Amino acid sequence: MAEIKLAAIVGLYNQMSDRFMTIGYGEDKDLITLVRLAAQQGLVDGLEFSDGVGGLNDGNLQEIQQVMADFGLAFTGISPNLWGERQWGKGTLGAFDPAVRQKAQDRIRRVMDMAAAVGCDYVGLWPGQDGFDYSFEVDYRQVYEWWVRGVQACADHNQDIRLGLEFKPYEPRTHSFLDTAAKTLLLLENVNRQNTGICLDVGHAFYGHENLGQVVALSQRNDRLFHLHFNDNYGDWDWDLNVGSVHFIAYVELMYWLKRTDYSGWYSMDLFSYRANPFDSMAESIEWVKAFNRFVEEVGQEQFNSFIEAGDPIAMSRFFRERLF
Repeated sequence: MAEIKLAAIVGLYNQMSDRFMTIGYGEDKDLITLVRLAAQQGLVDGLEFSDGVGGLNDGNLQEIQQVMADFGLAFTGISPNLWGERQWGKGTLGAFDPAVRQKAQDRIRRVMDMAAAVGCDYVGLWPGQDGFDYSFEVDYRQVYEWWVRGVQACADHNQDIRLGLEFKPYEPRTHSFLDTAAKTLLLLENVNRQNTGICLDVGHAFYGHENLGQVVALSQRNDRLFHLHFNDNYGDWDWDLNVGSVHFIAYVELMYWLKRTDYSGWYSMDLFSYRANPFDSMAESIEWVKAFNRFVEEVGQEQFNSFIEAGDPIAMSRFFRERLF
């Protein structure tokens, strides 16, 4: 059976806070403690980080490198915190203020240097504050051009570091600038740099009413799928629930297309455990990802290909019903 590379966003081993329970639903642990605990759980091959307050920084980087090395864990990605600092309140690479746009580029390049220093070849960009809330608030064409030039400048900083753009329909803005896979792929075509691609957050795609298999198929036409974030939701909000808690067949089709297009990147857990134990949520979600992978391999590509070739949804439905029950 083909192995998949399992990872998790390390900060999400904490029990998280929300706008009603701002102090958090459980005891907050520092980053080094989380790394040790995640490593001791022994379920992932790598960990994903962000920078800034509470994340990787000059003060803890050396110690975290040592702990990661001690447990044989890989740095799977580092994301500059482009969402949780006041300076980014009105955007980053697409901000109206040129000084803010420059600061965003500088921040991304600094994280690229950090990634290179720890042997990580991937930097994730989720521009949560880039978007708009009202009509007549932004010049859409101008913002697009700022983004094209900004991503180009960052990509050219180090062509050995891959930049993955993570699209999301909305939140915290009512409209995110990178809100769909198609718009992100269009931007990447205009950026025209081989080290730029997509991070598919499964939950973002679900509540953007996108089809996971289609996103993978289109992204992989030019090998643009760089990274995966796994979670689940009800299609109305980015709840970051445990994998497989809502969707089933959509996840099976996702795994099929990942195999069919030879995706070789990381499968990273992105879960917000508010009231559940985060380590249990990680463990159960990882088991679901492994189960989906095992199911697709056991059924075989030919069986799934036959559904597509026949274009017969009833045959597909009958197969799943009989196989499961």
